[in-house]
Amino acid sequence: MIRGLLNVASSALFISLLGFAMWWSRRGERQWTSPDGMRCICQMRISGDGLEHPWREVRLLIIPALSTIAITAKGHRGKPFRGTWNLLGIPHASLIGDVAPDQQTFALHKQGDTEKTAIVRIHSASASIAVMRNCFPEIS
Repeated sequence: MIRGLLNVASSALFISLLGFAMWWSRRGERQWTSPDGMRCICQMRISGDGLEHPWREVRLLIIPALSTIAITAKGHRGKPFRGTWNLLGIPHASLIGDVAPDQQTFALHKQGDTEKTAIVRIHSASASIAVMRNCFPEIS
């Protein structure tokens, strides 16, 4: 009887530990950067229309020669983000809102539609930060 109870208790503890490990591994937002900083996974949201849009996971491909960023996103919710975007610079603090101190933000506008703007949120330790800063437009 005690052996059966011990078996049930150890099984419950094992399942609890697996659940905790799954929760702990998914608690933060996904982020990844290639070693050269040209590609990364980060968060992005539409801005400039007066509405508070949620952050969505996107994949960036930075094209320094053209100072543009090619963006892909999964699913139906990622459709507004897909395409080629031009880098504008660092957004005003009133536009970024809920960004942690260890993250960097960049303002973008859709190529061919300058009215559609967005904000990209990348972790400060990412190699993509330096690549994006080199793509800033020249101000004369």
